[in-house]
Amino acid sequence: MGSLIVYCAGTSVDVLPGNSIDALLLNVPNNGGTERAIQESKNLIRVCNAKTTMLDSGGYQLFVAEQEKKEIICDEKIPLIQEKDLVNLTPFHVIWAAVRINPDRLVALDYPIATIEEKEKQEVEFRRKLGFNADWAIQTAQLREKHCPHIQLFLPIQCYNLDHLERYRRLVTGIRFDGYSMPVRNLNLGEIALFLSRFYQLGIRQIHLLGTLRFFTIALCAYAARHFFDWVSLDATTWRLQAQDSRYMNPHDLSAEYIGNDAIIDPGIQMDCPCPWCRNKTFTYIKHLPFKVREEFLRCHNFWVVDRVSRDLFQNSGSIATLEQYLKRKARNQAQIRELVKILAIMEKGKTDERAWELLK
Repeated sequence: MGSLIVYCAGTSVDVLPGNSIDALLLNVPNNGGTERAIQESKNLIRVCNAKTTMLDSGGYQLFVAEQEKKEIICDEKIPLIQEKDLVNLTPFHVIWAAVRINPDRLVALDYPIATIEEKEKQEVEFRRKLGFNADWAIQTAQLREKHCPHIQLFLPIQCYNLDHLERYRRLVTGIRFDGYSMPVRNLNLGEIALFLSRFYQLGIRQIHLLGTLRFFTIALCAYAARHFFDWVSLDATTWRLQAQDSRYMNPHDLSAEYIGNDAIIDPGIQMDCPCPWCRNKTFTYIKHLPFKVREEFLRCHNFWVVDRVSRDLFQNSGSIATLEQYLKRKARNQAQIRELVKILAIMEKGKTDERAWELLK
């Protein structure tokens, strides 16, 4: 049985969701680009008493820069730059930050692929960024071996399908790494399971999924952590973004409900959240808090319930039947429960008959 970890991402000393965070995710452009940022990151780790830390390379910032038509350069001879019209980021900057911050895990620099539906356009996008992703993975791995070999390295998988994965793997053959990191914004539940099954088949035992705290994705990861991998982790800023929009995440299935000043709330709805912030409170009380106070309240509540739900899903993933029973008590979407149960059954069958995984395609 492995571990399921939820990293707190997109935070700072000013926006911490509580006094203690077990797992903290930082990124190089925001947390490791300058000496001041390095010191602030070290202070953040101390303040939140993080037991484990991961440093993301900041490839997402390159993706955003591309969308905003900023100039992107890759010059390791000058400092990291993240400005209004210009971004400079290289594997050298990633390793420089890693050496100073000293996280437990590090994600190699990558160039994220866009969300695209058409297969032909996906192929163009994948090919356009494959060279960057392979070269940067190799460079990051080489620099890691030289400067901080004690930090575990995760290779980012920027692929739309398994064929893309194999083409990427051929280009990075021979480098030493500890796990894969994969964004899932382009994938549905079955596609995520297909990638996880292939990772398992390849002998990869540590996986990190970026940018997702959806209830059924967490459930899939919880089961995978119990039965397929030594380590599965996730991260997202959902808890903070929902709080900014005055949205309260349901402690049972993480669905979000608007609870701002103009929300109409039935006084008969009972508060059943066990978190320290909701105890002895009502929804009306939360609604009438001043905006900044309400935002801070919701940040703390939202992250607490995400962490609690993840732990409960992990504890109830001893078998498919046990997980199904738990989901039926907590989730309202019965169709998604049936879909997940079917996916997990296929994954289990695939352990002894790899042809079963074809059903996930």
